[in-house]
Amino acid sequence: MAALTLIAQLSDPHVEVGPGDGGSTAALEAAVGAVLALDPPPDAVLVSGDLTNDSSARSFERVRELLAPLPMPVHVLPGNHDEREALRAWFTEDEAPHVHGAPFQYAVRCRGVRLVVVDTTLPGRDDGRLDAGARAWLETELAAEPGTPTIVAMHHSPLVTGIPGLDDFGLPAADRAALGAILAGSPQVRRVVGGHVHLAAFGVLGGCAVVSCPSTHLQARVEIGAPEMDLAPGPAGFALHALLDDGEIVSHVQPVA
Repeated sequence: MAALTLIAQLSDPHVEVGPGDGGSTAALEAAVGAVLALDPPPDAVLVSGDLTNDSSARSFERVRELLAPLPMPVHVLPGNHDEREALRAWFTEDEAPHVHGAPFQYAVRCRGVRLVVVDTTLPGRDDGRLDAGARAWLETELAAEPGTPTIVAMHHSPLVTGIPGLDDFGLPAADRAALGAILAGSPQVRRVVGGHVHLAAFGVLGGCAVVSCPSTHLQARVEIGAPEMDLAPGPAGFALHALLDDGEIVSHVQPVA
């Protein structure tokens, strides 16, 4: 069965320039190298938030430099460490007229897949929201192309990991339930993808598969029931989402050497 569209997903590089780097730039460089080594190459790359650790101009500039070798379109979305207007200054996906500080969200076609990016960030906070405005925007975007296989992307993965130290900083249960209702009525959405939790995790919401991408840098320890989030160096990775010729999407997690 042939793949019609390939989208590589990188997440949570947390790039920082200077003494606090901690290996983040080298890790993103290695992840980009792993994407470039794919055969066939992906049609697009999604970076699902926390591009930087401090949202500084120097960090965003370094991220741009590290992503520059990718010859395919690169689509980004904000994480809780990325200030929206700073992201807009360096990545121009979201060019529609907007109020200063408005959500950074958009929809784009990647060959046979429609990528719908929703902003789940709350300025100045680590936890996320999918409020009524974001849900209304999402419903409108999904209604625009009901027959196109779609991936919905957001930083805060709408799944429960079983690790309270992660789940306490995710999406509220009410927001996940509301998203589930939208997905249940939108069968063209083949996958919901996110990051934030720094590990590969999988779930189902509203009958739709949800995939959380590992970080290109630090990973969360899988300690079910742990009250705190514990990040440590570990095997980095990225996700690869493939639209097959039967219209379904399969998601793989690839290691980065």
